[in-house]
This record gives sequence, structure tokens and C-alpha cells, in this order.
Amino acid sequence: MYRSFVSLLTAILILFILPTMMWASEKGSGVGKTTWQDLCSDVVGHYPLSSEQANPEPTQKGRLNIPKNWEFNAEMKRFIASHTSYEFGEPEPPFTKPLSRLEFPVNTWWLNLDLRRTCPRWSVGARAGLSLNRNSNNFMEDSDWTTRGNENHLTNYSRSYCDIRSAFLFRGDVDVNISDWLRLPASWEVRPLFAFQFQRFNAMAHDGVQWNYDSNTSDAMNGDGISFRQDWYTYMIGLKGAYSLNLNKNLMVKLKGESDWGPALGYNEDHHLLRGNRFTYERTLGNALYFSTGLDMIVAKTITMGVGIDYLRIRTSGTHRWWDPNDSADQSWSDGVHAWSDQLGLSAHASYAF
Repeated sequence: MYRSFVSLLTAILILFILPTMMWASEKGSGVGKTTWQDLCSDVVGHYPLSSEQANPEPTQKGRLNIPKNWEFNAEMKRFIASHTSYEFGEPEPPFTKPLSRLEFPVNTWWLNLDLRRTCPRWSVGARAGLSLNRNSNNFMEDSDWTTRGNENHLTNYSRSYCDIRSAFLFRGDVDVNISDWLRLPASWEVRPLFAFQFQRFNAMAHDGVQWNYDSNTSDAMNGDGISFRQDWYTYMIGLKGAYSLNLNKNLMVKLKGESDWGPALGYNEDHHLLRGNRFTYERTLGNALYFSTGLDMIVAKTITMGVGIDYLRIRTSGTHRWWDPNDSADQSWSDGVHAWSDQLGLSAHASYAF
């Protein structure tokens, strides 16, 4: 599975980079020089650039703006209607799918800090994020099925309070500005990008109630019930763009958007504390989609404030391992094994350029 993932990632990079190189080589000598011969000066920030490379206030199509070298951004984000989940099937007949499903809400506040190095042609950025509150403001749900005849029958269902004991992320990305290659006006900016993101959720389900439908009974589950950790690795290519509008000499409004896609790797660890040393593990592979849009207001030469909304969708499948040393159990299978996450965020941010 992971050899296939490496092959897929390599193919994506080739498909992303090769057309760009061919496109640049087909353009005129001016674009070729700006793109490749001055790559080093773009990366290290050799300013000021010549008039052939960029124009600080371009009035013609095919010219690049000269941005500030560095930008620091602080963002507050709230996840709403968001969860991270997994399920698995039965490895033996009648192969019930799903056999068990667990859904953990992740509706928390996040603090994200970004640092970006921007050049006329390239920009490179890094983000670190941390979940600020523990209460996920929803219930963790645990469902179990069995097969009766040709249909699945829900046998057990439980709801528990869910705390996000810790959650954090790291993201890095690099993009290239191709606005001049497209002969766009100076108010437009288009940047293909490559991004990597690692994200971890540590959840604890506690103080729940389980309903047993076969016996029409219910059981209280006091204290900590399930300790769950889920890691996501996403590798995405995409496109982001912006449109800037000068309202007056002191205020600029920028509408921006981004769309990404790429492979995703997931690793889960589930410890059913009420069942002693019973552990389950999932290793999954699939894909991720990311969309964002927002509105920025540049209120000073160095200060920008804005709001935005974004959505991350992850869908993966793979293998499930059940390990319980007390019962001498160690079994792995792939029937009906899926892990997924939906993360919808509303954000507000302020940035300082220098």
C-alpha cells in the first residue's frame, strides 16, 4: 500500500512540475530569464529587482508586484460540525460491515501561527497550530452491528462526553506566482502550490451511557472510557489566488481562495480503558480535499486583518489490528476498514509584514 503511495506522490509531482517547466520554456526570453536565471535571487530576496523583473506598482499585464519579504500571521479558528472517525468490519463470516464505528467530535478553538517568506516569484510558509480548549461540545458516538439475514442490525449504541486532551498541527507549503505568465492584470494573483500537513488529535471519551438493543437495557459508563489518538499526514498540490481592490489610498480589500488535493495517510490508536489492555490500531491510505476562501483588508502598509472559512475532507481505507495481551489476541484484517475526517473552520486573523 505504501509503495503505491510513493509512486502516486512521485507521479503527482512530475505532472505538476513538468508542464510548468515546459510552459516557461515556451514563453519569451524575458519570462524565461525572470523564472529560471533569477531563481536564486528570488529565493534569498535580492532586492531591489530590476525593472525587467518586476514593477512596484505595475500598470501593465504580465508584471509582478514586489511584496514585503516576511509576514507573521496570528489566527483564531473555530471548528464547527467537525469530527474524526473510523470503522472496521468483521474478518470472518458473515463479514458484517461495519462491525463497529466510532465518531469523535473535534469542535474546538485553535490558535494558528504562520511565518511566510514571500518573493515576487516564490513564497514559502510554515504554520503551527494548537487546540485551546478540551470540551468538544458534542458527544462521542460508538455503534456496533451484527448481521441478521441479509441486513445489518444495530446491537449497541453509546454516547459519551468527549474531551480533546491535545491536538496540534504543522503545515509547510511552497508556491510559485504565474500571474505574469498568464498576462493577468496586476490586481490578480495566481499561485500553484505544494503543501504538507501533519495533524494529531488526542481524544478521551468519558462518562457515557450504552444502550443494548437486544436486551433492551442500558449501562452507565462512568469515568474515562476510550482513549483515542489519530494522526493525519496529507501531501497536496493545489492552486490559490487573490483579487485586490483599492478602495482608497489607505485601504485595500483582497478576496482570496485556495483549492488543494492529494494523498493522505492515517494512523489510529484506540485504547478501550474499560476493557483493560484492549488496543486497536488502523493504518489507512486515501486522499484529502481542502477548500478555503476569505476576505482581507490591508489597513496599513504592514497590517492586514481578515476573516475566512475553510474545509478539509479526508477519506481513507486500510488495515485494522486488534491486540489484547490478556486474551493472547493479535489479529489484523482489512475488511471494511475506513478512517475519515471532516473539519469545517471559521477564522479571523491579523498579520504583520516586514
